[in-house]
This record gives sequence, structure tokens and C-alpha cells, in this order.
Amino acid sequence: MTASLPPHNFELGLVASDIDGTLLAEWQPISAATIDAIHRCQDAGIPFVPVTGRPIRWLAPIAEQIPDLGRVVCLNGAVIYDIAAQSVVSAHTLDHRIVEEIVSSITAAHPQAHFAYETLTGGLIDREFVTRRPRQAEVIDDVAELAVHDVVKVLVSIGTKDSQSLHDLLGPLVAETCHASFSDPENGLVELAPAGITKAQTLEGLCEHLGVRRSQVMAFGDMPNDIEMLSWAGHGVAMGNALGSVKEIAAAVTDSVADDGVARYLNAVLDAR
Repeated sequence: MTASLPPHNFELGLVASDIDGTLLAEWQPISAATIDAIHRCQDAGIPFVPVTGRPIRWLAPIAEQIPDLGRVVCLNGAVIYDIAAQSVVSAHTLDHRIVEEIVSSITAAHPQAHFAYETLTGGLIDREFVTRRPRQAEVIDDVAELAVHDVVKVLVSIGTKDSQSLHDLLGPLVAETCHASFSDPENGLVELAPAGITKAQTLEGLCEHLGVRRSQVMAFGDMPNDIEMLSWAGHGVAMGNALGSVKEIAAAVTDSVADDGVARYLNAVLDAR
């Protein structure tokens, strides 16, 4: 695929990239070509910031492959985590009262709903929650058990597989208390972050801290939870495997993750500097 490069006056100051479906596919390792492109950015003094829906506990494989990464925006913007220091830099948590309201309002409208909760110390799921990739999650029997945890994301399932339809169904129920998104069109999960928190919002704050202007940011993504970030960035790039709604708002479309789309695009941009 031939993707259009940024305009000649674009000054690259930071690269932000989603992980799943963008840097890697289906829990596979990041390709050598992509790792080389990341290091090429870093060697040029350009920060490379992963911006992902993954929880902290799923960042270990990334750290193993690229241990010199610094800060990662994870949980759809709810947390900034320092991979090198293995510590939380900042977090936006959901008040326990709000979590109870979310569970109550969704359950009242959809009794078949089940929930999972990501916290700063691990994952918790209700006993009937089903996911394609259960990973080290603690089972809880009552939402009251969450009172002693810092909840940063709630995941909701009602037993269907169409994430877009579920998002459209549940989004209006929780619009006043949290931000709804999804990162897989076929897993039937809606992800709820604290109100106003998106990948873009947290990335913006990180860029301000690093002294990087919005116009200098290049961002890569493939799913609806990347749309705000790609729209906010000075140059948003959709993957070839991205959903149509993501490609529509992007400034450019690169190759698919299977064809090292991020590496190819970054190398072309760096070659043109």
C-alpha cells in the first residue's frame, strides 16, 4: 500500500501508537522491523509512546521486547505507567459510588449483563463473566467488594459478540458518569473509563509535560477507541486492518499490522526528514 506522508512542514516530535492490531497482531510478538523503527525514532530523539487499552498486567510482554520504553498510556487513558520503573505515574479512578451506579443502571436495563473490573493492582471479574482470554483475574461475588480497590476501567458483556451494537446500546445509559468505547469489534465487550478520559486526553497531558506540541504528534491506531487520539494528533494514521470508521477520520492509511504498517510508515517519514 502506498500511504500519503505528512506535509513537508510537519515536524515530528513524538510518535504515539496503539498496541493490539497496530504494533502487533493477536498477542504475537512485536516484529523485529517494528522494534527497529521504534529504536530509530528513539535514536533520533523522538519519544515513542504506546497508547493502549491494555491493563497494566498485560504490559509485561511489551516490556520484555522493548525494555527501554518509558511511559505508556494504558487502560484507554486512565493510567500512565512507567515501564522501566514498573510504577504508576498517574491514574484516573472511578469512585466506588459511580461503579455501583454503572452496574445498577446497566443491570436494571439488561439483567444478563456481566462485568469485569481493571484496578491498579489487578483484574476482577464477576462469576459469570466470560472472555476469550481470561488472564489472572480474581472472581468477586458482589460489587461491594470493589470498595477497597482503585477501579480504572469497567468492562461489560451481555453475551453477544457485536461490540458496536453493544456500545450503542449501553453508551447512553452511562454517558453522565463515564466514557464508553471498544477495542475489538467481535468480542462483545464495551470498555468504560472515567468521564472525559480518553487516549487523546491523557496523551495531550503527557505531551504538555514533555514539551511536545499537538502539531508535532503522529499517532497510529486501528479501532474506535483510537479515534479521539488520531483526530487530536497533528497527523493520525490508520492501519490497513483498521475499521472503516477509523480510516475515515485518519489523515493517512498505512499497511496492515501483518505487513508491518507502523514500521513502513515510520521509516518512510524518517527517510524523508
